[in-house]
This record gives sequence, structure tokens and C-alpha cells, in this order.
Amino acid sequence: MFSDREPRSDRGLLLVPVLPGTKLRSVEPAEQHVAPSSRMLPVAIAVGGGLALIAGAVLLFARGTGGAHHAAPAAPAPASSTPLEHRSPPLAPPHLTGQQRARAAARRLAKRLPVALDSTALLRVGSKLYAVGGVLPGGSLTDRIWEIDVGTGRVSRGGRFVEPLTGAAAASHGGELYLAGGWTGETLATGVLRWSPGQSSQLVTRLPHALRGASAAFVGGALYVVTADGSEAFQVDIQSGTLTRIPKAPPAVTATASNLDVLTDAVLAAKASG
Repeated sequence: MFSDREPRSDRGLLLVPVLPGTKLRSVEPAEQHVAPSSRMLPVAIAVGGGLALIAGAVLLFARGTGGAHHAAPAAPAPASSTPLEHRSPPLAPPHLTGQQRARAAARRLAKRLPVALDSTALLRVGSKLYAVGGVLPGGSLTDRIWEIDVGTGRVSRGGRFVEPLTGAAAASHGGELYLAGGWTGETLATGVLRWSPGQSSQLVTRLPHALRGASAAFVGGALYVVTADGSEAFQVDIQSGTLTRIPKAPPAVTATASNLDVLTDAVLAAKASG
């Protein structure tokens, strides 16, 4: 028998003539028996061909731009893997005490002086300091007196001393400066002099011999002078001008403050009053 219907192409049926009495068996379309590897082969060829075309295009581009002769750009540095919350905070500047800040201010002020700080003699009167004599930057001695306003840092000339002087033992008492010995640039001095701002210097007494680099301090209203090596000590009565050699001076004499200490104390006092 022959069918009078058109075969459906999407079902893949094969029509054959059938003799009477013959048994029929259905036949699956040929494409359902194709091995999976045979079906994947066209896909692989297509993908491989596409990749080959891309690789060829990249190679042609590199040759055209001269990429083979240029170094590849450096890779960016890897970002830090440390979380922000675990990173150490920047170090804060060290905290300075009031004394340390005053010390630093005193050093800055000392640089503004026309003479070396440790070469002059200082007298503090209120908020002002007076620097008597000293060594200039060129190395010569001066008889100048410099007035220092600690509050403003202003340095101005305040007159002249009786002679150039450095290395004298200095101590203050009652707003007056006492200087013992020292170097004038020509000779070693033996005089114990008294000076106050706006006044001329006065001779109190003379030492038995010249001294340089000695220490001086007031203890109980009396002036004590000790030689640089500590081998000799003298007591001076500033009222009568009497000088007495003594076996040993009070400990406070050898522990006198340096000029930087005096300047620091003046800065602290100026800040407290201001």
C-alpha cells in the first residue's frame, strides 16, 4: 500500500513499497545514530578557527605597531593587603613640657644675640636681660651691653661697659651684677666689679690674683668666688669690700646655673606673667 499523505520532513520517515503480507519495522532517522564525537567535531572546528583568526589578528597588530621591540608596561604595584582599620596611625610629634618649650625658645633667642651666650655675663631685671661683654662672631671681645626683652625677643644696645670682658665669674643680687676676674683681650682681670643698668661700673675689691672661668654665687648676702679648678675660694663682703680666703665655699657656688639656664628661667617667667 502507498500512503496518500506527504511525508513530514521533520520526522525523518522513509517510505518504501510494501508487498502484501510483509511485516514493517520502523527505522530511526540516520542523524540519531551519529556518534557524539562526530556531532562535536564541526563545533570544535568552528571554535578553533575563530581563535586562530583572533591570534592572527593580534600578531599582525603587534608587528604593525612594533610591539616586539618595546618592553611591556610595568605591572602596577599590588595594593596593600592590610585592612585600613588595622594599619598603624601616623606617629604624633612628641609632647614637650613647658620647661622643654622654654628651653627651645631660649636657644632660639640666644642665636639672635650678637655675642656667644656662654661668653657674656647676664643680669636679669624683671622681664629684661642684660648681656655684658662677650665674644663677637669674629672672635674679638666687646665692651657692649645688650638689652634683651624676653617677652618680645627684641635685642637692642644698652650702652658700654668699662672694658671688654669675657670669662668673668658673674652673680646677681638686688638688681645688680657682680663680676669677678675675667679676660679683657689683653690681660687677666683681678677686679670684683659691680654694675647696674644705666649706671657706671664700680670696683668693690680686688682678688689676690687674676682669675678666668671662676664661679660666683650669693649665699646669705655674701658673695663667694671659687676658682675654675676649685682649689681656692673667697668670700666678699659687698658692703665693706672686704675679701677673705676660705677653705671651702658652699656647694651652691659650684652648682651655679649656666647662662642658658638663666635665659630659660627668664622665658618661663615671661610666659607666666604674659
